[in-house]
Amino acid sequence: MSAEIEHQYILFSLGEEEYALPIVLVDEIIKIHNLVKVPRSKNYFAGIMDIRGKVVKMVDLGVKLNIPHSHEQGYDRAIVVKISGESVGIIVDKVANVALFPPETINPPPPSIKGISSRYITGVGKKDDRFIILIDIEKILGSEELAELGAGAK
Repeated sequence: MSAEIEHQYILFSLGEEEYALPIVLVDEIIKIHNLVKVPRSKNYFAGIMDIRGKVVKMVDLGVKLNIPHSHEQGYDRAIVVKISGESVGIIVDKVANVALFPPETINPPPPSIKGISSRYITGVGKKDDRFIILIDIEKILGSEELAELGAGAK
């Protein structure tokens, strides 16, 4: 794996803020359709979706991080990531593009940003005149959270 790929991030929006996660964790970006709600599940668990014959758990990242969505039209896009060997769909407001953040351009995280604990943030990058919050999706959706979402959707 080249060093450049390790420093590439997918940019996305939640509410009014821009976030990024490492591209090496991303399987694909999908349009949400046929989302099946699961009764009596966690509030951030949006449901399950069939992606080419595989059942994928779909998590509303805005709800998980307590960030209000920028619109109320329903779900549109998700970033499918691999966490502990399992595919999980991360529902976001908007997927932007790919950006390069070499380590020397990333600032350490402050104690919290917009109510998100620093334990979920790997750093803050700068693109043009905007600050991008680099999140640690593996800490946000650790194995305990995935186990709580149920073993039925693997």
